[in-house]
Amino acid sequence: PLVADLSVELPSRTLSSDRPHVQRPPAAGYSREDPLRLDGGMSSEKRRGVWTVPPFILINQGVGSVKLNCLEATPAAQMIEIEVIGGAGSIVLVLPDGWAADADRLSKSWGSKSVKVPRDPAPGKPLLVIYGSLGLGSFKVRPPSRLEKRRIAGEPGHRSLGH
Repeated sequence: PLVADLSVELPSRTLSSDRPHVQRPPAAGYSREDPLRLDGGMSSEKRRGVWTVPPFILINQGVGSVKLNCLEATPAAQMIEIEVIGGAGSIVLVLPDGWAADADRLSKSWGSKSVKVPRDPAPGKPLLVIYGSLGLGSFKVRPPSRLEKRRIAGEPGHRSLGH
């Protein structure tokens, strides 16, 4: 009789409601004002394996190296803009079949520029538009080597690290 008039429902409390929800900022590279920033600096930076190539990338060449291997990557847009801030390091982009690169807007002073992929993409494939300046460094866009193709295809005879 003492508690008969009290509500039977208990207030629900979960761990997730105890903590305030923090909204993360959007991923870098989806606006020109907030590009994915890759920095050669004094060492190296690499992107390889399965990853998403955002529409806006900024590469600060520095004196190190930056390598973007797009063989297993998924493009987030049909046109990907890559701005290069020159230095003395190296930049290498490895593109799958059908992808294309236009580096006409990339100036070089003492550096070197080599593009060994088509300027026009295959239907449904992305175009990388590269602009900025190189300084003393080197810039290369190339298709995959035979070894890189075998590694991706998992062909017999390929020796990977640890085997």
